[in-house]
Parts: sequence; C-alpha cells; structure tokens
Amino acid sequence: MPPLQNPLGLAPGRRVRLFDAYIEAREQAENGELDAEEAMSTSDFPTYISKFIRHTFLERFNEVTGAWPQYTKDYSVEDFEQYTSSRFGRFGDIPEKTLNGPYEELAVKEYDAEVLKLREFGAAFSVTRQLIISDRLNKIAELPNEFADAMARTISKQAAVTAFQSNPTMFDGNALFSANHANTGTTALTADITGMNALIAAETALDAQTDQEGFKITNPGAPRALIIPLELRWIVNALVNTALLPAGAGVLQANLVQGRYDVIVEPFFTDANNWYMATDLKGPLAFLAAVTLNGNNTPFLGLKDPAVRGVLGGNDPYSFEFDEISYKIRHDFQFKPVEWRGIYGSLVP
Repeated sequence: MPPLQNPLGLAPGRRVRLFDAYIEAREQAENGELDAEEAMSTSDFPTYISKFIRHTFLERFNEVTGAWPQYTKDYSVEDFEQYTSSRFGRFGDIPEKTLNGPYEELAVKEYDAEVLKLREFGAAFSVTRQLIISDRLNKIAELPNEFADAMARTISKQAAVTAFQSNPTMFDGNALFSANHANTGTTALTADITGMNALIAAETALDAQTDQEGFKITNPGAPRALIIPLELRWIVNALVNTALLPAGAGVLQANLVQGRYDVIVEPFFTDANNWYMATDLKGPLAFLAAVTLNGNNTPFLGLKDPAVRGVLGGNDPYSFEFDEISYKIRHDFQFKPVEWRGIYGSLVP
C-alpha cells in the first residue's frame, strides 16, 4: 500500500510536536500556503490527529503482520450470522448403456462442512489535552504504533496458533491433524536423509487422500509449501537447496526433494519443532479460511469527536476546545480450518 500524503508537507525527517504541527498547518491554510480539504478551524484538531494516526497505523500494521496471508484462503461474509457450509459428493462411475435401454439415474450426496461465523475484536485509547500540549518528545506518535502492534499480533496469533498450531477439532469431531484424517506424523526435521524421508512421507500422505466416498483426490503437485517456525529455517534451507545430504558417517546421498517446496516461515508459531506441508493453499484443498466482513482485510481505526462548546465565555489560548480525544480500533474476522486433505502436520513429541 503506498504511503499517504504528508498532511503538512514537512521536510523528510523533520520531527515536531503534534500540537505545533497542527498550529503550523492551520497558519499555512489561513495564509493560502496549504491546500486544505477543510478549513483548519478550532474543531479540526481531532480530525488532523486522526489522519496522522491513520497514516502511522497502516504502515506499522503491514510491518508486523505474521505470515498467515500466505497460507490462508479468503472468505467474505455479509454479516455476523452463522454460515453453514456443505459440499457435494461425486457421481459414481458412468454405466454402460444397453441397446435401446434406459439411461440409469445417478445420485449425488451432500456432505456437511465447517460452520463459519465472524468474531469482533476491538479496543480503545484516549489522548488528553494536557498530554498533547506537553508532548515535547513526540511520544504521542508512538501510541498508534503500539495499538497497531496489538491488533496485528492478535490477528496473527489467532491464525497461526488458535486456528492452526493448537490442532483444533473440526466439524467431523476429529482434530485437524489426526490419525482419522491420515495427515499427521511425529518425525522431526533434520538436515539429513532422515529429514528428506520425512518430507517424502508427508507428500505420500497428501497424495493418498480420498474424499468422503473414497474417490481419489487430485493434488496440484509440486511445488508444495512447507510452513515452519523460525527455529527450523536453516534445517529446511539445507533440505530444499542442498544437492547431497548426510546419510551416515562420511556418507552423502542424493537429495531427492531438492527444489520441491516453497517455504513459509511463520514467526508467530509457538512450537519450535512442529512443521507442516500444504498443497493448494488458495484452491479447493485450502486448509485454513480467513473470514472477513465484506472482504475487508484492514482494521478500522476510528475517532470520537470530543469537541465541546464553552458556556461561560472566554477564549481558549490554545485555539481548540476539547479535553480528550478518543480512538478505537476494530476488526471483524475469523480463522477456521476447513479442509484436512490439503495439509500434513508433523507433531514432534
């Protein structure tokens, strides 16, 4: 996302108190030196601050977000109602038609799938008039960064930990990674032939998946994606990029999985040993849904206008009439595993 325009036109790197910046902008607008969308009146200061915080917030949010956009599939819903999904089964084999005989009627079954429902996350913070006036170290500008950190961290943890690494129970009563789903193992990744064989076993398990009626599922094939914690990145780098791997003391063997995988490093994983292999991350076999309201992937940062009118007369020497500026952040989303056939997890004891 391109950065928003500098509302003051200040020189790059120049730092000023927010209150002083507002006064300077208002003076420039009054002198015709600054094209302002609105008159810089006494009620405009909260709006000015809101634009500044919005600018800072968007940049910070993109900076600290985890890797979940790479391994989730977007689902958009229109409201907070519960959405019950389902999928059709398959037709059986087409029978041979006898001479002058009738066509045989085939039936297709409908199978249950996951239930999707939005959740609302939000919080608020306030900036006082005294703090704005006293902000000689420009500390107010750091508050939206902290707010953005908290929201980005919350979203990333909901995706990476709550909906994924915690191995939640799915609609069929089984954990996402389970023997009943035939998509789990326990082998740790190592930068040798043992690690290579673990990856081959994961691919084999994905290739063997069938639907509810036992029909073979066609996987998109290589390259598949390895989703790993930070701690495994160097081991995976060796497995993906090295031509020869250790196979014992002084023995090297050809690496059969070299170049077969894309690698996604998820910094918000809390387990340093578990690793995952996924296929078709954005297609029919996508395993994790990212549900949003009307496709909105950006959190809302709002301002409550606190302007008041003085009833006893007198002039405010600071030329604005408020005691507190209140902001709130809100995002409507849910992460939900929706398909086990496109993901394999090695849950290392």
